[in-house]
Amino acid sequence: MPNGYELVQKIEEYAPLSLKMQHDPTGLQLGNLNQPVRRVMTTLDVRPEVVQEAIEQKVDFIFAHHPVMFHPAHNLDTTNPQNQMYADLLSHQITVYAAHTNMDKAAKGMNDWLAQQLQLQQVQTFCLDQDKIPLGRWGTLSQAISVLELANKVKQQFALTGLRLISNNPQMLVQKIGIIGGDGGKFYPQALASGLDVLITGDVYYHTAHDMLAANLNVIDPGHHIEAIFIAETKSLLEQWSQANNWNLTVLASQSNTEPFKFI
Repeated sequence: MPNGYELVQKIEEYAPLSLKMQHDPTGLQLGNLNQPVRRVMTTLDVRPEVVQEAIEQKVDFIFAHHPVMFHPAHNLDTTNPQNQMYADLLSHQITVYAAHTNMDKAAKGMNDWLAQQLQLQQVQTFCLDQDKIPLGRWGTLSQAISVLELANKVKQQFALTGLRLISNNPQMLVQKIGIIGGDGGKFYPQALASGLDVLITGDVYYHTAHDMLAANLNVIDPGHHIEAIFIAETKSLLEQWSQANNWNLTVLASQSNTEPFKFI
């Protein structure tokens, strides 16, 4: 079996830390990488219900997409559910590691998985970050469909109960589609510069949506949680690495639904 360092080495070969965005707290979140790893759980988010699931499953390593500690703790008062979650992780000796924006930008990473889920063809990169590293992916549909039909396809492919559509003409036929997982609304000028018919991204800000309409860009906002594709994809990666290295890892996919929103 590997220890935490050996496992993290494989993760960082796949999604190098050099790719992560500035100020992104990607990497080791909590725990001890010297410990042997027998049971790993993959998850999008590390929330109290996910931690309880990990404890019940006797997991010793959580591999997450979103960092646990976006904001530093100001105290360790365990009446705060977030602090109690940290205490539970520590008391059960569960190591937590996150691969966030480095996995978004990695070749065969998050945005490639999302593009593949939408069956985009001839996928290419677009949207460079401050280090000139591509973030988003774009590709073409096998045939042109309306913006509205595409929105319904996104709902179906990601099993959504609702999404937000920003469009001056939902009946417009489109074929060149870009996608940025998570919160990518601020990159819409690069979508325009790339000549995309539609940008798919989450968490679009109200005033940004007005600017998108003024620029006549079609945007589909399916929310942030479509990145849950990370769970199955990284489970598959970990199983491949385990087999190739004779690690005998047990890899579990979290069954907890961390989507905070409900459409009613």
